[in-house]
Amino acid sequence: MRLPFLFLFLLIPGLPSQADPAAFFEQHCVKCHDAEVQKGNLDLTALKADYTNAEDFARWVKIHDHIQSGEMPPKKEKQRPEAGAVKAVVGELSKSLTTAERARNDQANRTSVRRMTRVEYEHTLRDLFHMPGIALQMMLPTDGSALGFDTNADALDVSHVNLSKYIEAADKALDMAIAVQPEAPPVESVRLSLARNYHPDIMLIQGDAMLFRDKKIDPEFPPAGEYAHINHGAHEQIGMFDRMSSVGVFRHEDESFSSYFQKFVVLHPGMYRAKASFWSLWWDKGQILPARGVEAARLSVVQFNENGRGGQHPSYVLGYYDAPSLESKIHELELWMNPKEAFGFNTASLAPVVLYRVGTWGQVNRTMGFTGPCIVSDWLDVEGPFHDVWPPRSHQVLFGERKLTEFKTAVQKSVRAPTRNPLKQEVIGADNRPTPIKGIWTVQPEDALAEADKLLASFLPKAFRRPVEAATRQGYLGLVETRLKAGDCFETAMRFAYRTALCSPDFLYHIEPAGRLDDFALASRLSYWLWRSQPDDELTALAAQGGLRDAKTLTAQFERLLKDKKAQRFIDDFLGQWLKLRSIAANDPDKQLYPEFNPYMQDSMVAETRAYFRELIEKNYDAGYLIKSDFAMLNEKLAVLYGIKGVSGPKIRRVKLPDGCERGGFLTQAAVLKVTANGTTTSPVPRGAFVMARLLGQPPDPPPPNVPAVEPDVQGTTTIREMLDKHRNNAACAGCHAKIDPPGFALEAFDVIGGFRDRYRSLNDKAEPAPRGSIDPKIPIKFKLGPKVDATGALTDGRPFKDIREFKEIISADKHRLLHNLARQLLVFATGRDTAFGDRAALEETVTRAEKNGGGIRTLMNEIAHSTLFQTR
Repeated sequence: MRLPFLFLFLLIPGLPSQADPAAFFEQHCVKCHDAEVQKGNLDLTALKADYTNAEDFARWVKIHDHIQSGEMPPKKEKQRPEAGAVKAVVGELSKSLTTAERARNDQANRTSVRRMTRVEYEHTLRDLFHMPGIALQMMLPTDGSALGFDTNADALDVSHVNLSKYIEAADKALDMAIAVQPEAPPVESVRLSLARNYHPDIMLIQGDAMLFRDKKIDPEFPPAGEYAHINHGAHEQIGMFDRMSSVGVFRHEDESFSSYFQKFVVLHPGMYRAKASFWSLWWDKGQILPARGVEAARLSVVQFNENGRGGQHPSYVLGYYDAPSLESKIHELELWMNPKEAFGFNTASLAPVVLYRVGTWGQVNRTMGFTGPCIVSDWLDVEGPFHDVWPPRSHQVLFGERKLTEFKTAVQKSVRAPTRNPLKQEVIGADNRPTPIKGIWTVQPEDALAEADKLLASFLPKAFRRPVEAATRQGYLGLVETRLKAGDCFETAMRFAYRTALCSPDFLYHIEPAGRLDDFALASRLSYWLWRSQPDDELTALAAQGGLRDAKTLTAQFERLLKDKKAQRFIDDFLGQWLKLRSIAANDPDKQLYPEFNPYMQDSMVAETRAYFRELIEKNYDAGYLIKSDFAMLNEKLAVLYGIKGVSGPKIRRVKLPDGCERGGFLTQAAVLKVTANGTTTSPVPRGAFVMARLLGQPPDPPPPNVPAVEPDVQGTTTIREMLDKHRNNAACAGCHAKIDPPGFALEAFDVIGGFRDRYRSLNDKAEPAPRGSIDPKIPIKFKLGPKVDATGALTDGRPFKDIREFKEIISADKHRLLHNLARQLLVFATGRDTAFGDRAALEETVTRAEKNGGGIRTLMNEIAHSTLFQTR
């Protein structure tokens, strides 16, 4: 049985006989990995040395790695191979694998031509047209994923659905970019109240909200008591809600209640300024008392569908803002807004009480019978749109600075006018209306083709992110000429060419030369890595000069891009995939087991992880901080969850952790703990696999077939450790579980939402009552105490740990391993390809250079930018 294997192994090219690999495998490996035993599902007697076969090649790489790490042959073996023999076999295997891989790579480029992800697509069009908030991403199909990232070419296929959606997205971008009136739309300035909006008005009538004047109860609209106010329509007719009273809200947003400032809905895209005034109080059955602390008010942008009827419209959070006790605080912000968008409000830090249901939570008499917190919105000022030039910069990208002139239909009978849909306010309840535009206004040059050639010569290199040959430009000019001859006006003809360009491979794909990247491709790779978008003018100019490869210049550009606010896109996108933050809302924690969880907590989780990674980069901390640190980035919501005192308000800030605290580093952040749980229970398996793959760079093998998954016990009678014993005692599972389970066991000290625990939560009615702890008194609890948590364990090398603190001490000490894995993750994300076996030496060299310069994370990223792996397709 063994002779065929030995014969094949001796035929592996490049293996000299003095290494004697056949004898090594015969003596130390085959007895556990033959056709009869097949430990780890590996039969060496049947494994061929066919490196052209991807599965066989991957198997040989694993064999190489297991021997090199000392994991195999097992340490428990009595006759361990000598170090020299191990080194010789590993060396010869490495040479053979590298030689075979290079031969294969010589026949094809390392990175396939890949298209932009939908995140890159949206950011590219935002930057190309100077429209920083245009929403296009959700119009496109979801991208696939390979190696943990959606930047991999293998995950980015193109179907007819993609193409049709690209056309729709390009049309939307062009619709918003092209000016249709000779003067900028007038700047509107409005002060809005939550009153006069349908849902808040209903809450005022029913008792879930009330009116204030000068921090006192509005004398003309007393709070609801034993009876609610009646006749909502009559109150509106007498102008009760038009007096700009402050609106105090007790109720948290839910499925049937949403607070919108619906009286102003955006008509014209552009930059807007907003100011909002919030404060808070403690309400005690008619008395206004100091608040329990700084409450959190949420502002969001609501994206109305069609006419805006109903609630639960799509939205995104602008931020969480301080609502201090009895003192108004004004918050200012600038943002891009799109048509049919408005502002939304929520009492983010309040428990979900419902006062109009008399008897709920034990209260009576609606507002007058309630004791608890209240968040007050005084007003919201909105001003805009603002344009520093007209036509706007988006229009000038397409048509230059040429002014718009009126299209005379009666005179230009042989030319079709550009399509214009009269602007109107479609959202019901909005008061603002557009200013009528008389006539049709458009760009009308005298020499259309000459002007088109100039405009295309300017636009195409920007869109394609590199110089464009004259023949390519002439092709697009031909499209314009064809449309002009067919009777289209200049704008329509140019629009046709622009849409074609925005749907072409030259725009949608990252076009890179084979082998070493040229300066333009390097500029694009750097900008799409750190900005998720196209290079700006400065980076493009350096590429044109051929000076980007200069070490000092490249470092300066790396630092410039990383300091720019657009680098937040990199942090969001990279962490969204590396640490799976995109999956933060994949499941909701069980409401009976974790009633304290809410959207504010979830958003705070994500904000913490993003802020922490930014802090690591800015301060250039070493890789040990990925696992362990003496600080965290917290707001009050997270501090309460973590049991850390002295943090007030919704702002994320750096907080020094108390001595002995289990927090610090990614492992114990609530976001990571939530994405590795299923919403009901935790399991050491997914958490351990996450740690191994994402932080330690050792992704476990898939589970063997026909092994059932571990089902959670929500009744809390059996611990997950007890349920895992059947897997750990299964020979087919034991090897992997010995690696996966220890990190997972250490993390059992944290529940589904990231709270620290020494007992599980249970829904067993007969179990011991659970203390309320930090859960808001207004939130009823039904869960009970389950079994005790056992967070002890031992690593595969025998090192024990008694809790998460000791586990982090052990793992954080291996900074080289952590830095090496981070380097690989960053390279896969940036280049769109995996690091191959033959890249290991280059990757190790990059990591070593970073370590010689202090081992900081920003230093590592700079070394990556200078590396051959980054600068090669």
